[in-house]
Amino acid sequence: MTLNVSDALHHPGQDYAFQGEQTIAPVDIGGDTVSFDTALLKGRFFTADDGSVTVDGRLTTVAHAHCANCLEPAMAEIDTPFHETFQRNGDPSDDEIFAYEGYRVEFDKLAMSYAVLALPIRFLCKEDCPGLGETHPVDVDFSLCQKELPGQHPFAALQQLLTKDEEV
Repeated sequence: MTLNVSDALHHPGQDYAFQGEQTIAPVDIGGDTVSFDTALLKGRFFTADDGSVTVDGRLTTVAHAHCANCLEPAMAEIDTPFHETFQRNGDPSDDEIFAYEGYRVEFDKLAMSYAVLALPIRFLCKEDCPGLGETHPVDVDFSLCQKELPGQHPFAALQQLLTKDEEV
């Protein structure tokens, strides 16, 4: 979404409404790819005498990832407020500030930042998801692994010492 601020720069302090959509690229978080539906941004903005643009509004979207318990698809609705100031002719590569050049303010960095910050700590397919153990029973006997490969697990040397102590 691009916000044209040319009129606002000629009238510092005056409020202007905005509404638009922004695509948010998928992001890798903790080894899982989180994708987003198109985000809706709605709010107000004004400019200051120094050319900075302050935006105040809400971002709404839906995030998609895998359930932390069972790995099935999961989603989380995101509805978060934002309040930021874009600096005119700032360094666009600086992650600490939002910058713009000319008369156009781009919302891609703002949308990504606020969407990621609003993500839940864990995605769940449903609130009471029991996880893999109950929905997908796993029948693995881990004791067989140690019997089949004696001496190859990291504590094999310690196991030999214990065995020697028991023989004495």
